[in-house]
Amino acid sequence: MQPNESQALTKKLNEASIIINNLQNLLYYLRNKMLTKNFKRKEFECKCGCGQDTVDYMLLKILEDVREHFNQPVTINSGNRCYEYNKRIGGSAKSQHTKGKAADIVVKGVKPQEVYDYLNDKYPKTFGMGNYKTFTHIDSRNLKARW
Repeated sequence: MQPNESQALTKKLNEASIIINNLQNLLYYLRNKMLTKNFKRKEFECKCGCGQDTVDYMLLKILEDVREHFNQPVTINSGNRCYEYNKRIGGSAKSQHTKGKAADIVVKGVKPQEVYDYLNDKYPKTFGMGNYKTFTHIDSRNLKARW
């Protein structure tokens, strides 16, 4: 390799390294960006690590409502799920999690039954809600579903 070719290759590699670093920084920013006052995109990422993090706007509104009502932090135990991860953990084939429309949540210091009751009273004719021992499921489907 000629000296000029070597210098040109080194310059190209340095430029590529800068571009990769900038893309990594942008990805970090986007995942940590606040979607709403209280929720970041990365809170909704699929737990398998694939990076799928779609979240429905209406779901965000519901979660903000829960946060404001109880005035306590809301933890997203499970948000978006890719189809493979959903299948692996035994999720429903039609799970709203795979559409970015569902979240399993815990409100700090509040019993899941109390969260479920609040949501059910506030939204009696729509959305999906599940009452579990350690968390509450909420999804923004257009139909009423309860379990």
